Amino acid sequence: MNRIRQVARLQMPAWPQILGWTWSMMAVTFGINLLTFMANYDPGDGVTNTGGLVSLCGIAIGMATVSVTQIFPYALGMSVTRREFYLAWSLLAVVQSVVYALVLYLLRAVEQATGYWGMGMRFFGLPFMDDANPVLLLLGYAVPMLVVTHLGILLGTLYLRWGATGVLAGLTLAFTALGLAAALITWTRQWHAIGRWLLDQSPTALLAGWPVPVAAAFAVGGYRLIRRATA
Repeated sequence: MNRIRQVARLQMPAWPQILGWTWSMMAVTFGINLLTFMANYDPGDGVTNTGGLVSLCGIAIGMATVSVTQIFPYALGMSVTRREFYLAWSLLAVVQSVVYALVLYLLRAVEQATGYWGMGMRFFGLPFMDDANPVLLLLGYAVPMLVVTHLGILLGTLYLRWGATGVLAGLTLAFTALGLAAALITWTRQWHAIGRWLLDQSPTALLAGWPVPVAAAFAVGGYRLIRRATA
């Protein structure tokens, strides 16, 4: 474990750029949403969800992918094994997800204290979790962030293993599988049953429960790929 922490510290110099770019882009997204709401504000509209947190997920995927591909060659040059590198990155992914969850929790508090920025704009809040206790709310932020960060790491390991062709092929296969699954569900007329099952799940289960095995699958896939990756 000490060795993993040492390897994790090798990657810390990249964190200022990761955090700086991530939250700068989030600030731009927030500003655009705020200007849009200012132009169309109607006091009778109530609280409206912007889905702004989806942008943070996209940014996190991109930053994780780029960071893995840039730091991996340097780590190998420092005699770091692939296993140590990947476990250190997974540890940093957990830490990053917790830090982001704390920041989002505080921004949500500010959002609510200002009456949703004075215009009913819910940007940082999680839908359907207004009454959740702080622990569950933090998990609702942290677990999805862990999923998307490990997805970014998985894409990075795909690039290290097979280059841009591997990433594009992987994305093509994933979208094809999703499309075929959607077609099968439509053909068997199961959308209503799936929707009913989703409605029966608690927000905590959807945000902090079911995503856990998805994150684990991404983590295992990335680990298996990086064992044969080259710088």
